[in-house]
Amino acid sequence: MRASVRRNAVALISLSVALFSTSYNTWRNQATEAHRNVREASFKLLEQAGELQQLMQHRYYGGDHTQMNWIAGWGHATLIRDMAPLVSPAVQTRADALLAEWKAHAGELESGQGDSAQRIETAIDELSGEIRSELLALH
Repeated sequence: MRASVRRNAVALISLSVALFSTSYNTWRNQATEAHRNVREASFKLLEQAGELQQLMQHRYYGGDHTQMNWIAGWGHATLIRDMAPLVSPAVQTRADALLAEWKAHAGELESGQGDSAQRIETAIDELSGEIRSELLALH
């Protein structure tokens, strides 16, 4: 048995290195792809959150009470909620909270009174902060 191992030591070492290398490469590719997906979803979420904030500010501060503004706001809020699970459970929680604030306060934006704009902005800021934290945590 020892003689057989000595004769084939180079082959056994080569096989071990090949198996380790293949396993590591597969793991690294999967981790890289997962990080790439999180980054892409995160950037899209940040973009959508910024656009929702602009629409909200146009509606509240700028007096843009058009139906298209209203529909676009709902579209952004819903897309944010739908994409958030692709990043992390913490981002999903923040996105759900943002959608809840939007549902509760979007109708009050026309009046320009109350704290509806502040509540929605706070939810957007908390979501954006969580997304930035997730991006910084990627290695």
